[in-house]
Amino acid sequence: MKNLKDRVEAILFSANRPLSLNNLIDLFEVEDEEKKSKIISALFQVKKDYEGKAVELIEVASGYRFQIKQDFSEDVAKLWEVKPLKLSRATLETISIIAYMQPVTRGDIEEIRGVSVATSVVKLLIDQGWAKIKGYRDIPGRPALFITTQKFLDDFSLKSLSELPELPNLPDVLSIDPELSLQNDVDAERSKNI
Repeated sequence: MKNLKDRVEAILFSANRPLSLNNLIDLFEVEDEEKKSKIISALFQVKKDYEGKAVELIEVASGYRFQIKQDFSEDVAKLWEVKPLKLSRATLETISIIAYMQPVTRGDIEEIRGVSVATSVVKLLIDQGWAKIKGYRDIPGRPALFITTQKFLDDFSLKSLSELPELPNLPDVLSIDPELSLQNDVDAERSKNI
């Protein structure tokens, strides 16, 4: 009988998508708790075997997958002629707002960014599979509510949204005293002219 750790490793290498623990349990047709714990143990053994190597076993939102460590990404990228997706600042800002504030409408995004959101930006995020429409806000016009997807988490190597970097603490805009007060400048100019 083949070693369970080797079988888990072979399946994960062969998979074209992340595999969850439940996927592995189903593939091995395991039903009792003792065998389930052996699969978990095998996963951790495989992960440990790859520590310090160019390939690592990571857990993302959809499950476990092998990937090349970030240190080697530039070298590996040379294998493919297709250029990596270049994201505009507007696209990055839009997906960031969706990720941190979801569910949000296009109007919410525009209010936060201070500029309108191009239809092409939203279409790109949906086509990439990073955002989707969750429903519609119950207000006039029924705007779509956007959320991030499992693919967004997988593509950015996240298990959950809680792994997103923390937003910096920004001061409350209303508490900031302007260096120059427009009204004081107008009053000073009037007094000069009198």
